[in-house]
Amino acid sequence: MRALADLAEQIGFAELRVSHEQNIVLPHVAQSDLMFVFDRLKREGLATANIGLLSDLIACPGMDYCALATARSIPIGQQIARRYQHLERELGPLKIKISGCINACGHHHVGDIGILGLDKAGVENYQITLGGRAGMDAALGEKMGPGFTEPELVLALDRLFEAYLALRLGSDEVFSETVSRLGTTPFQSALYEVADAA
Repeated sequence: MRALADLAEQIGFAELRVSHEQNIVLPHVAQSDLMFVFDRLKREGLATANIGLLSDLIACPGMDYCALATARSIPIGQQIARRYQHLERELGPLKIKISGCINACGHHHVGDIGILGLDKAGVENYQITLGGRAGMDAALGEKMGPGFTEPELVLALDRLFEAYLALRLGSDEVFSETVSRLGTTPFQSALYEVADAA
C-alpha cells in the first residue's frame, strides 16, 4: 500500500480507488508514465497480469476478520490461487467468488464458481454454485449439492476443472460459455464423482 500511495502521489493526483472486484485502480495516469508505473509495480511484486483469471478471485474477510462469518474465506482463496496457478492461463477467464456466510459479501451467488462457507455441526463446510453472473444478464448461480469440507473442496475443484477442460469446445470457449452450453449437470457429476462411486 505504501508503494501504491507513493505512486499515486508521484503520478496519479494522490488518488487510489478500490473496485468492487477487490482490485486497486490508479486513476489519472498519463500514457507517457505507463512504463514508469509498470516498472515500479514490477519491482514491488505487483505487476501480475491476472485480471479476470482464477487468482483474481473475490473473497470476503471471512471468519478470520468478521464476527458474522461462519467459515474462513481468505485462506481458502489463497489455497485455490496457489493450487491452480499452473493452470490459470489454460483455464482462461474465470470468476471465483467466496463468501464466509450467507450475507454474501464475497458475491458468491454471481460467480462462475461461487463458494459459500457455512458451519455444519462445528465444521467449516463449503457449498458450490455454478453459472452465476453479474451485469445486464445477471443470474444467480445454481447450488450444486451438499457442501464439502476444506480438504474435499480442492479435490472437488480438481474434478470440476478437469471436466471443464475435457468438455469445452476449444481453448476459446471460456468456463461460463461451457456451463451455458451444457448446463450444470456434467459439472455437478464431476464435483460429486467420489461420493457417487461410494
